[in-house]
Amino acid sequence: SSGINAEWPLRPGDYKALLAVAKVSTDILLKISDMEIVPLNATDYSVYVSKMLSTKIEDLENEKFFSEKLKAPFDMLKKSLEDFIVASQKYEDRKKTAGNGARKSKIRSLNDKMLHMERSFIYPPGLPSRPQNRHVLFAPSLLDSYSGSVFPGVFDSITQANEKNDDDLWNEALKQITISTWMVRQATRALSPAAFPV
Repeated sequence: SSGINAEWPLRPGDYKALLAVAKVSTDILLKISDMEIVPLNATDYSVYVSKMLSTKIEDLENEKFFSEKLKAPFDMLKKSLEDFIVASQKYEDRKKTAGNGARKSKIRSLNDKMLHMERSFIYPPGLPSRPQNRHVLFAPSLLDSYSGSVFPGVFDSITQANEKNDDDLWNEALKQITISTWMVRQATRALSPAAFPV
């Protein structure tokens, strides 16, 4: 968590909680490491992200600035997410057929695709105003650090631009939508059969 670091004051009971989290995490990781194919579902991931984006866009559609500045960039992002859903469904279909005694190289290729799909969402420079948060899909919002947000760089930038009505901030919001669109396209490519072939 971004809230726990070397300076975080620990009270005596905190160690028990941290130890419990470490034990549960270790147990989960050991179980996953024994599985032949990583038990994560790319389709669930892509559909969830798409639904969350649609919900957030619905909240913005009645705003005057939406049709003027954001409709076309968001249409590109939504199209990229539709392609991501299709690619993830095809990936999951290939994963189902590979579970029946497939060659180790094919299984490795499928697991690598999942790993690279997730890595595709890491943006090395980080989100605006918080370079320590580099995941473009899920990270704490600038406005609410206690809960996660979907596309936090995009929606935090839009909120700031709308509040301050600043052209530079609007450009940052458009930049964040472009970055997110590109990252979704990278994830789509990572799940394709051509990526990491057997």
